[in-house]
Amino acid sequence: MMKRRFALVFVLIPLIAAIIAYSTKSEKGDYIIEKGINGNNIATITVVHHLSEKEAKAKSLSYFLNNEDKDDVMVYHVNDIALYNDLNVGERVTVRTMGYIMQSYPPQAVADEIIRHDQDGNQ
Repeated sequence: MMKRRFALVFVLIPLIAAIIAYSTKSEKGDYIIEKGINGNNIATITVVHHLSEKEAKAKSLSYFLNNEDKDDVMVYHVNDIALYNDLNVGERVTVRTMGYIMQSYPPQAVADEIIRHDQDGNQ
C-alpha cells in the first residue's frame, strides 16, 4: 500500500509541475507599446517585436529604444481610425506593411493589415 502511494506521488509531482510550467509559459510576439498621433496628424502604433506579454506590460518604450534590441521597435501608420481607436497598448498583433520602410529612428511603415491576437480567443 505504501509503495502504491509513493509511486502515485512520484508520478503526480512531475505532472503537476509540467502543467504549471505550460500554463505560465509566455508566448513571444509583437506587442503594441504606445499609441499616438504624430506631428502630421497620422495615427500611429509603436510595436516591439519578439517579446513576451510580461515584458510588454513591464517595460517602457524608452527601455526598448535604449537596449540591445532597439532594432525590434517599429512605428506603424494606421489609416483605419476605427481600428486604431479599438487597438490597446499591451495588445499582441502582427502587422503587415505596404512594402516599404521609412529610414527614421525608430523605423516607420504604413500598416496594410493588422492581425489581432488573443481577442476573445481569436487568432
